[in-house]
Amino acid sequence: MMLTVLYPEIMPVIQQMPFGILPESLTSADEDYQAFIVKAPKELLLTAKINEGFKLYLIPVKVGSHITLGLITAFFDDEDEPLVIKTPLFLEDFSHNLFSFLKKGMLNVHFFDELTRELLVYRADVIIPDKTLKKINEAVLLKPSLSNARKILRAIEIAFSSRTKNDDEQAIDIILSTAIYGDNIFRQDMHPKRHSYHGSPGHSHTMLERQEPGSYQEEDIIQCLLLTFQPEQIFLNPKRTYDNEEMCDILIITNTTSLIIQAKDSPNIERISRQKLPRKRKNVLSALKKATAQVNGAISYYRRIPGKLEFLIDEVLHSVDTNSLELKALIVVKELFNDQSVEFSPQLLDIYKAKNVPCIAFGYPDFYQFCFNLKNEDAFFNAHCNVMENAKNTGVFPQVSFW
Repeated sequence: MMLTVLYPEIMPVIQQMPFGILPESLTSADEDYQAFIVKAPKELLLTAKINEGFKLYLIPVKVGSHITLGLITAFFDDEDEPLVIKTPLFLEDFSHNLFSFLKKGMLNVHFFDELTRELLVYRADVIIPDKTLKKINEAVLLKPSLSNARKILRAIEIAFSSRTKNDDEQAIDIILSTAIYGDNIFRQDMHPKRHSYHGSPGHSHTMLERQEPGSYQEEDIIQCLLLTFQPEQIFLNPKRTYDNEEMCDILIITNTTSLIIQAKDSPNIERISRQKLPRKRKNVLSALKKATAQVNGAISYYRRIPGKLEFLIDEVLHSVDTNSLELKALIVVKELFNDQSVEFSPQLLDIYKAKNVPCIAFGYPDFYQFCFNLKNEDAFFNAHCNVMENAKNTGVFPQVSFW
């Protein structure tokens, strides 16, 4: 069963979720259907598929004088530091549905990627340890508020990072038992509004498991950019006029700003997913090093002719007057770890020092959040400026988060 086909009314709700989980009761003429929706980056979805499941941690936290619960949904690509979704729990339908669904011992799990593409559907068994079931039955939840949400999220993040074997034993197991939809599926998209940017072939396709990531990631980045920019402002793979080689992966040109975007990804396959964390961290720095070199090259080409930029898209020459345009740069890699900023910040600051061009970097999930929350170009470029100013003042790029 695909929610996108049988229950299209739920799609606007899922589209408005950046990332997260959603237990939702859906009603049609002939059935009541309970869907456990997971919206997450492709790496989490692949990890769930490889492991044939994931875990839920109900974590007691203190907010003021109250003891309440928060939820961590964990996907174990790494034994010590899994990929996670953090969810505050409150006295509302979300928590009621969640606990009700879990107690039934079976879930219909629907996995969506960040662009709301339904990629996997499973029947799943739920195993709740007795101590955890007692937590559910005795839970005292607070009324929802932004202040309480922030406190709960910070508390469960700290608690989960120092979890014990006992905490692991009390986790709820979600065991993906039967694949209903999506195993090795190839999804093609021919929607005109999503493919009217410069350089588009008029369609795109995606897969969960990606052997060759480059073109998939570029397309995903453009779909993120379309949340903020107009299609006519986006240029895919602009080529240099003198050798027909790529200037950069994506170029944005607005009335005020030119933005050079360089992307780096790696295959989304089991072998890469199971790499140890030190190897993944090393890969991030290697990807950033290559990307910064390419950004430097793109900036040099951009300034090759004073006041004018010429490039080719599908062998058609584009000429842009750059005299009034501010030049910025942005790098998107597969992922960035929160504590790596000290390591990669000097590379980005060197671009600014050498070229006087502000350049910031994101892991793809954070870049999606950036576009999702900044849905006009002024907000996007103002946030780009704020990130860069913070890095210039402190020497370290900040972690960007949205509430």
